[in-house]
Amino acid sequence: MGICGSVGMPVRSVVRSLSALKLGRARGEVLRDEEDGSFGACDDGSVQLRDDVVALFDGRIDNEEELRRALALRPGEARDGAGLLLAAWRRWGADCFERIIGDYAAVVWDRRARRLLMATDPGALRTLFFWRRGGCLLFATEQRGLWVYADVTREFDEQQMAAWLAMLPREPMRTFFRGVQRVPPGHRVEWSGGEVHLVRWWRPEEVPELRFARDADYEEALREALERAVACRIREGESIGSQLSGGLDSSSVTALAARQLAAQGRGLTAFTAAPRLPPGEQPNRFTDEWPFAAALAAAYPNIHHVRVDNDGTPLLDALAQREAGNDWPVLNASNTVWINGIDRAARERRIGVMLTASMGNFTMSYNGGNGGDMVAGQVRRGDLPGALRTLSELRRGTGRSWLGIAGIAADAVLPVRLRRRLRALAGKPERGLYDYSAVRPDFLGRAGVAERAEHVACNLRNVAGYDSRALRLAGLDRTDHRGQWAMGTRRLFGIELRDPTLDRRLVELCLSIPDSQYLKDGVPRSLIRRAMRGIVPDTVLREVRRGRQAADWRRGFDAAIPALREEVARLRNSPFARECLDIERMERLIDAWPGPESTAGGDELAYLCAFSRGLTAGRFIRRVEGGNG
Repeated sequence: MGICGSVGMPVRSVVRSLSALKLGRARGEVLRDEEDGSFGACDDGSVQLRDDVVALFDGRIDNEEELRRALALRPGEARDGAGLLLAAWRRWGADCFERIIGDYAAVVWDRRARRLLMATDPGALRTLFFWRRGGCLLFATEQRGLWVYADVTREFDEQQMAAWLAMLPREPMRTFFRGVQRVPPGHRVEWSGGEVHLVRWWRPEEVPELRFARDADYEEALREALERAVACRIREGESIGSQLSGGLDSSSVTALAARQLAAQGRGLTAFTAAPRLPPGEQPNRFTDEWPFAAALAAAYPNIHHVRVDNDGTPLLDALAQREAGNDWPVLNASNTVWINGIDRAARERRIGVMLTASMGNFTMSYNGGNGGDMVAGQVRRGDLPGALRTLSELRRGTGRSWLGIAGIAADAVLPVRLRRRLRALAGKPERGLYDYSAVRPDFLGRAGVAERAEHVACNLRNVAGYDSRALRLAGLDRTDHRGQWAMGTRRLFGIELRDPTLDRRLVELCLSIPDSQYLKDGVPRSLIRRAMRGIVPDTVLREVRRGRQAADWRRGFDAAIPALREEVARLRNSPFARECLDIERMERLIDAWPGPESTAGGDELAYLCAFSRGLTAGRFIRRVEGGNG
């Protein structure tokens, strides 16, 4: 599935990589042996050779017509992704990646200059990995395409495992394995003379702030950008589905997709995961997303709405299925159950493309940091009247108490240590690292990340402060595992994930819009609510509570308790799992399980984050070691 190649290595290394990457039979496989370089593509990947340059491309180009005009290409010329990349490279050199918009992994080998360039787009839905030794290099769109070569070992990188368990942003090029490196999103890696140079070509922090005269202009700009992002992810002849929750992001994407498909005489299949037995309501949350999703689906006659039970598969069965397609630890065990359920239902209906909206919280439906980001910025600029006005609007727009508003103000301006101390004195201590993680403290110390991990404590605001742009970019960076998930979904279910909320043009627009637009009149997510009027039903737009994914997770977890106890016991058979995971604590959590009917919210982090992440990390370790059976 994708592209692979090598320089300075036998051609059989690429033959083996292609065998590991391809889905089913070798569709469209191309292999070239250009003296000391061998390159291949399978499935939808493409490779082109002209003179002394080889171009390889895996993914989708969304601004193809714009590129063709800029390159003055004739009809029929450069008909695939590799052909367009090659033409762009000849015109713009290494800057060509900045001009290509879409989800992609791309490689250019300039044989004359003996220079290899590898790049991925900022959205991180396509991955690209490489291994090198001296004057030899091997690359592939999945790590399994490298492991077929005997010299590429699967030795764990302890520091990166520590960072993952502590929910820290990882070093850009490192993976979980020593010697295996990756091309980070929005970067290119240049390899020449056996040396590697990393270039960050996407710099969203430099996007200038946008200033319009009217609020309506921001609404129109966002709506147009989202419409374009959805439109370029809908291709002729494809069967389109969408993941539809009860929230603003998936509702907006689904509604716009339905409108565009209706204009083409086509339908959309929307999938909603819902609990069979909804649990009771929770503060500021709704636990059954089906009524909101159904209201959206009912507004568009061309939507076929499919309900999927949250608990359709036992927890560990769902986890094992997803692990088979991933070369990375699974992030969230409980969510795997309903996501796999949606993917199975989509495969049964021959859906080839699934629209998602996973990054809306960092882009189009940003909540203004609950007001803290905006207040912090005003205080930094010395605009104290503006900060007081914002706090007053928050009081009216959210209904919070004045004490809660004072807490937002204090969080926004106080240093981390002072903020933590004051919260502890007030009897409301902040959640710490070990509330979220089952990592062993001594392992963090040996890995050299203990001090940083305890400072960040799984809260990105402790990295970015109350700088809204830095915070959102940190969130996008920490969730770049989504490419692993997307590749696994395609491998397991034959479904390509496309996310309009990761469209580069949309992301840059949203980062450029002033915070005040996201929190107008003290209403969180104000901009998307206003922009989607008349498109998304009012019942969705007016709902200020947030939907709860897998709200009935306790039932599936409870049914899995005996098997989970056995899983944790097996972790003791792995020296590395014993070294990095607090297995004793995980055993205590199993023993203290309060049952499926518990309404205590205080234990959710312990089970959904600390235990779950420890479980998936441990199973990943044992699978790599060959111990999962």
